[in-house]
Amino acid sequence: MPKLTYLPTGATLEVAAGSRYADVCRREDLPQPFGCTVGSCGTCCVVLVEGYERCDAPSAEELETLEMCTSEKHTRLGCQLVLRGDVQLRPVD
Repeated sequence: MPKLTYLPTGATLEVAAGSRYADVCRREDLPQPFGCTVGSCGTCCVVLVEGYERCDAPSAEELETLEMCTSEKHTRLGCQLVLRGDVQLRPVD
C-alpha cells in the first residue's frame, strides 16, 4: 500500500492506491484546508516534496488554477490529487 506523509505533522498513513487525497484528509482528520473542492479556488494547494510522479497527472483546468495560485514546483490541488504510490507533501506556504 502507498504511504502518504503529511509533513506539517509528520503523520504517515498507508492508503489504498487510487485514493483521493481529500478523502484521506477527511477520514484521518488531517489539518489540510479545502475550499470549493472542485479545483477552482486554490485553497488546497499542496507541494509534493516527494512522489509527484506517483500521482495521476493534473488536468488542464487544474494546471490553470495552479498557475494563478503559486509558482512553486511540484504543486497540486489537494481536492484533485489521486495517490498511486508513496508521497510526501505539505500545504503551499
